[in-house]
Amino acid sequence: MIERFAKFLIKKSSLFILILSLIGLLFGIYSLLNLKVNAELTELAPEKIPEFKDMVKFTNEKVVSNTLLLVIELENKKINVNEFVEKLKEAFEKTPYISKAEAFDDPETMLKYGIFTIDENSLTNVLNYYNAVINVEPRSAIDFRFWRNLGIAISTVSEYANSFLSRSGIKKYYLISNDGNVILMNFSMSKPVTDIDFLNKAIPDLKNIASKLSKEFEANILFSGSAMNNYIGNKQVTKDFQITTIVSLVGISLLLLISYGSSKTMLFMFYSMILAMGTSLGIIVLLFKQINIITSFVNAMLLGLGIDYGIHITAKIHENLRIYGKTNESIVEAFKENFTPSFVSAITTSIALLALALSPSKPLQEMGISSGIGVMIFFVYMNFLVPAFYSRFLQSINIPKKEYFSSFLEILRRIKPIKVLVWFAVIIFSAFSYLAVKNFSYTPPGLVPENSEAVKALEIAEEKFGEFGVGQIVIAAKSIDELKEIKNEIENSKYFSNTFSLLSFVEEPEKLEEIRPSFYETVYKVINEPILDVVFKKYGLYNSLLETLSLLRTAKTYDDVISSIEKDIPALFFYDTNNTRYYLLYAKEKVALWKDNNLKKIFDEELKGKKVFGYPALFYKVMVYLINSTSKAVYFVFLAIIITLLIDLRSFLKSLKVTFYVVLSILATIGIGYVALKIDLTFLNLLIIPIFLGIGVDSMVHLSHSILHGRDSIMKTEKAVTISVLTTIIAFGSFILAQGELLKEFGELVSIGLLVSWFVSIFVYLSSIDKKG
Repeated sequence: MIERFAKFLIKKSSLFILILSLIGLLFGIYSLLNLKVNAELTELAPEKIPEFKDMVKFTNEKVVSNTLLLVIELENKKINVNEFVEKLKEAFEKTPYISKAEAFDDPETMLKYGIFTIDENSLTNVLNYYNAVINVEPRSAIDFRFWRNLGIAISTVSEYANSFLSRSGIKKYYLISNDGNVILMNFSMSKPVTDIDFLNKAIPDLKNIASKLSKEFEANILFSGSAMNNYIGNKQVTKDFQITTIVSLVGISLLLLISYGSSKTMLFMFYSMILAMGTSLGIIVLLFKQINIITSFVNAMLLGLGIDYGIHITAKIHENLRIYGKTNESIVEAFKENFTPSFVSAITTSIALLALALSPSKPLQEMGISSGIGVMIFFVYMNFLVPAFYSRFLQSINIPKKEYFSSFLEILRRIKPIKVLVWFAVIIFSAFSYLAVKNFSYTPPGLVPENSEAVKALEIAEEKFGEFGVGQIVIAAKSIDELKEIKNEIENSKYFSNTFSLLSFVEEPEKLEEIRPSFYETVYKVINEPILDVVFKKYGLYNSLLETLSLLRTAKTYDDVISSIEKDIPALFFYDTNNTRYYLLYAKEKVALWKDNNLKKIFDEELKGKKVFGYPALFYKVMVYLINSTSKAVYFVFLAIIITLLIDLRSFLKSLKVTFYVVLSILATIGIGYVALKIDLTFLNLLIIPIFLGIGVDSMVHLSHSILHGRDSIMKTEKAVTISVLTTIIAFGSFILAQGELLKEFGELVSIGLLVSWFVSIFVYLSSIDKKG
């Protein structure tokens, strides 16, 4: 049957070329017009699990908060700051992208940025001075000294309020550092910052506005916050996607030209590769509309894997043309000899990748489906188009009479010390893989480059204004009593310094007058002093907060207090997808969350069993979920590959032998990455397991079949396997050029794995099955 199809393919070669070209062209154009990238990490969370639904809901509502932070460096201190900020505020608010500029006297904003706008000691000193004056005896209506001193005290308070605390008018909307060099502004976006299409329009337009005002007022306006981070992350993934694709195409083409010494051979495979890539991308876009952080490297991966099928069929064609001459029968024989091992390797690789579709995580499903289908598309294009091209241009093909490269590989393989060294290395490094698994990193390097604008802006803001926020760790309680228990535990923990919650305002329902921490206690004293209350309110100081504290003074029921605080500071409350209300406690961490696996230490040890929210919590839970999902997928892959190998090799022992060598290669790769290159095992690097279970089998399947066709076939297959590995290294190695550390480390680890797999396949596996080796 294979022979009949091969003859039909050769007879209708022009028709095959035309049909596959049209399909590839149409899908390719469709992908170019509709391709979108969404690198939002929260998308990795499974959609159907209630815990993740609540965590994503919280992250979108409370943490992401649709924030664009502006950090403005003033190059000219003589400018009118109020005029500059007013123009900037008006220009931004006129766009459809900005909901409003956030006033810093809003309690929610204060909570977000940490309450660093108040000099608590200065306020206390002013209050103490006032109290010292009014407590002087006697207080009589005719004691002019008292009234004079009281007037001075009020004037002092008024002056203090006017010069330092006043946030009336435009002053409400910015903070300026003590040295007058940096301004901080905060804007709410009109749509969620997880809307990538929106951000791709909003950020460039807002940057243009900022650029014009920067020139006019001699200021450097930097963007940060969740909006800018998401924008940069997605742009970086898109850029990395383009770079890796171009580098893969160019690198693979040059390698093919050098390896086969024929421009036509290179063009046949390059053309087939472009069409297969266009078809794969078109189907991916058609199915999923966009690519995510996981599927962003599928294209480069398919180029590396897919070209292998072209290399193997080309090697067989060259071998037969050299032996039997330039006839179509030579191509038919090459097709017959190559089809079964090529099809088996495609099936095993495709099954390994499709197994990821078993994960409930949508991005992993998309990655598995995309790559699994893509592998079969490349198999079809390479095995159908390349023979068709050779048939059409048969007489003009130049085939080298002698293959020096193949002879060199054969001599190299017979050097037994190399085999011993390979065995020794893979066993030793496989043992080190235990350390990598044991120290699995839940804090992988970020997508946003460390030298990006958003990171630099945040560093400047933190240097000038102090640390932002009240903590990234959020613990939820259903009752006040539970909240108290959590507060007590957290404040006695080695991981946290302090907490912020409803209890920061009211400790006990029956003691509404107890206000904490000291800043709120100080402001509360202001409210209780009628004259000071008048003075402070005159300047419109923190109206919302003062109203809340005023209510605490006069509230008759605890529900009154809760209602008021919830209205002014909704960040202290959260309603889950079942509309259950939680009281939130924000814990300020003492340790760096994104280093030394501190996420695992906090969530798996300190807060185990507690209801947690926040981006770090979501990220950690997603990591744990991905590990479990990938582990389950790996079991299926093992079973599927062994069954496929059993059908092909017809020997349970040989099937186990191939699987063992592949697993050994994977473990050695993880060990080398961890010990030699300090690459931690992360959620993305973990994907090498199902990927290499598919890739690693390919070489051994082709080598197993080459044994059946004699020495020349073995030598040509050795060359084909070597070139295949090199092209795949070029594809995955292109990730090293990515700016995002996550993809860069993945590229390094896969490149190492491919080399390890090649050494094991050629020097260990082939030598063990080749009796003459």
